[in-house]
Amino acid sequence: MKPNVILLTVDSLRGDHLGFMGYRKDITPNMDKLARDSSIFRQAFSTGPVTPHSFPSILTSTYPFDYQGVGGIERPRVLISEVFKKHGFITAAFHSNPYLSAYFGYNKGWDYFEDITPPFDIPEGKIENKRFSLVIKNFLEDLLKRIAFNTFPELYFKTRYFNYRRKGPTGEFKVKANYVNQIVKDFISFAKQEGKPFFVWVHYMDLHIPYISVDKYLQNGNLSYPEMVCSFYCSASLPHYFEKKALIEFGKKYVRDAIQLYDGLVMYVDQQIGDLMEFLQKGNLYDTSLLCLTADHGDEFFEHNGLSHTSKLYNELLHVPLVIKFPKSKIKKVLDQKISLISLAPTICDIVEIPKASFKGNNLFEDGDAPIFHQTASGIRATNLLVQDLGQCKIACQHGKWKYIIDYGIQREELYNLDGDLKEQYDLSRFEKETIYQMRKIVQEFLKQNSPFSLLKK
Repeated sequence: MKPNVILLTVDSLRGDHLGFMGYRKDITPNMDKLARDSSIFRQAFSTGPVTPHSFPSILTSTYPFDYQGVGGIERPRVLISEVFKKHGFITAAFHSNPYLSAYFGYNKGWDYFEDITPPFDIPEGKIENKRFSLVIKNFLEDLLKRIAFNTFPELYFKTRYFNYRRKGPTGEFKVKANYVNQIVKDFISFAKQEGKPFFVWVHYMDLHIPYISVDKYLQNGNLSYPEMVCSFYCSASLPHYFEKKALIEFGKKYVRDAIQLYDGLVMYVDQQIGDLMEFLQKGNLYDTSLLCLTADHGDEFFEHNGLSHTSKLYNELLHVPLVIKFPKSKIKKVLDQKISLISLAPTICDIVEIPKASFKGNNLFEDGDAPIFHQTASGIRATNLLVQDLGQCKIACQHGKWKYIIDYGIQREELYNLDGDLKEQYDLSRFEKETIYQMRKIVQEFLKQNSPFSLLKK
């Protein structure tokens, strides 16, 4: 019988905040243990900096803007779940990210698709009845935010914190990893009795913004002022203002708080992954299963003037962990070549020895030093978008020591030498004309092979 396959993905987990990746804090003992039993890819990269631009590559081995973009998982994209179901596996998915929901087509090929979402208290019919007034209200609120953020960010947040403490906690906003684990364990216990191998994908959302301390996260307690700042500074309504000097300087004062809170949540997720590993070991499934751990993207801590993740293509958002534990095998490697998560799905199929679909990636263990590519929207746009022209696209390429970024929306190029500038702080595009020319050619050839307009009607 084929081995069971377990794919664990953690939303917003940076590659450099784990012990086995060199992080100085001892906050990931369980993921470190998994890494010791696995092959480690030290230079694994997502294809995009946000969930809708990374998960098509993880689960369908296609690029974000293939076939006109990431409006949803539609043909000719094929989910890895469809491949495994076709070959006799029981397939199950457990997640709570709205961008990975059935609405966007991620439910294909799963026998069990647990689209867990937190409760939202929106009275039925209210939105429709107050549509015009809501538009006016939102416009005025947005205008006031712009004025307050640009001029008096400290005053704005203190006012917001005063209102927050007056009203108290607003309720649950994430599905916690311990709850997800309970459902996953129930499924695995059931699947063991069916006499068929299973493929299960588990996605944890605990690291995603907002960042709060673990005790308050688990108990839904009142936030401190720094926690409120870190939570709301990088909320979905704020990226429009990240480039404003006053807000940037204000945010930088709290970046250490943000990292501390983030690391606390990393530790919590690590504990829950350890709990799942212990369950697998007790059920005699750990040694015999293929187990993969990765992330869809990282988060920024003001490396490029922002928190959280937006449409930027710097490596603090793209560098992710990737470990693969083989079933019934002592295969362990540490690989240092740069690889893309677009090759994860075909690698899983190869290890389990089932035919691949029309995947674009290769086997990670056979990948050489070919260029890797990343895509996102130009500027701050909707995270799910239908691509009509190159002006909507931003593309990055890493090849050897060079990192090249082109934003077609504003016609801007960047070039970084990662050997001496790992954090991408010194743009060399004005000085390395020949390198720019060569990288430009590589991207042009990539676009010929992976046109984002391939399904547009002529």
